[in-house]
Amino acid sequence: MINYITTASEHFFQHQIGTTCALSDLSTQEKTHIAYIDITSMAHTVYRVYIAMDEPLLAHITELFLGEETPNEQTLQEMLLETTNMVVGSAKVLAENSGSAFSIATPFLEKTSLASVAYDDKRTLNIKESVMTIALKEL
Repeated sequence: MINYITTASEHFFQHQIGTTCALSDLSTQEKTHIAYIDITSMAHTVYRVYIAMDEPLLAHITELFLGEETPNEQTLQEMLLETTNMVVGSAKVLAENSGSAFSIATPFLEKTSLASVAYDDKRTLNIKESVMTIALKEL
């Protein structure tokens, strides 16, 4: 599952944001925004996908999509939810094309820090000076 989400994230940054990204060992920054979305496999296994972005990356995405140079906290949160939905929705299509379909739920904001989130697998992408972390937990 996490491979599909990682690939979808790479496609998002390449095609929607117009930049490249690479797997990284960097850790997410202090000011990180986190959303999660639950997915259910064909075998009825439920996973929680966490998407964490540092604020400069999220602000850049918000500026590109909404044209807001100095977005407020609510706008950043809404953009994170929408980005989470786009990335995981794209991963769903990739999985379906490979015979590993899953359904997705509605994304929500996570109120805790990424350090306090339990996960089974994690990938971090380096995008210029910023990072995005994808974490997956079987529920």
